Amino acid sequence: MSAPVQNNPQSAPPQRRSRIVINLERAREMMHFHHHGQQPYGVAPKRKKWPIVLGIIGVIIIGLVVGGLFYWQHYKTKPAYSLALVIDAAQRNDAAAFDEVVDTDQIAQSFAPQMLDEASTRFGSAMTPAMRQRVEALIPTLLPKVRDTIHAEVMKQVKDATTRAQGKPFFLVALYLPYVVDIKQNNDTATVSAKANDRQMELTMQRSAPQRWKIVGVKDSVLAKNLVDSVAGDLPALTPNLADEVRKQIDKRLPGILSGSEDKGKKKHR
Repeated sequence: MSAPVQNNPQSAPPQRRSRIVINLERAREMMHFHHHGQQPYGVAPKRKKWPIVLGIIGVIIIGLVVGGLFYWQHYKTKPAYSLALVIDAAQRNDAAAFDEVVDTDQIAQSFAPQMLDEASTRFGSAMTPAMRQRVEALIPTLLPKVRDTIHAEVMKQVKDATTRAQGKPFFLVALYLPYVVDIKQNNDTATVSAKANDRQMELTMQRSAPQRWKIVGVKDSVLAKNLVDSVAGDLPALTPNLADEVRKQIDKRLPGILSGSEDKGKKKHR
């Protein structure tokens, strides 16, 4: 019987120890490239994100600028832009620029029915259809006399109503206008309603060019009253006719009263 084989520690080969080798030369090379901002050979460069981010921001800014220019060019065709030109001219007291967007002659014509209504109110019940026709025929002949008054008054009213716009950039005034006045556009006609200092005004605008609108009508009861006051000296010519019309109306409604009164007067003289 054979004896068991025993392990002889002396016969086992010795175990090799692992060693950590540091390449000092390679480390110095890495530190050198890092210090000079260079990538060492064999190391993939890191992609910087800032150029990409800046490029995206630049594209967005350019898009906003181009879009804004297109929108501004389109906005110039709106009544609000031309109305801003009116306000700017009034604030600068520039009559020439004001006349480019305000048709005073048509505005004067728009006051004819307003002056007629004011005159009718003053004459009251004595304003018969015949008398109204006479006044209606007379007022257009008086409009050239008050044309300059209308021009100055409309310009003054626009300036007084827009004092907050004074000194503001033009494009801000133009863009902000639709939020402070009521603008209703119907094809080539627009109506603007505004209130300032408890005074209501209504403007009528018409398209005069592809990118321009003009104010061609103004509705203002206060101004209409002032205009009738300014031509009051021309209205007394109607007084004899007015007396005749009043007499006719009284005779028609109360027949015999005037004749009876005249008979009594004659008897007293006898």
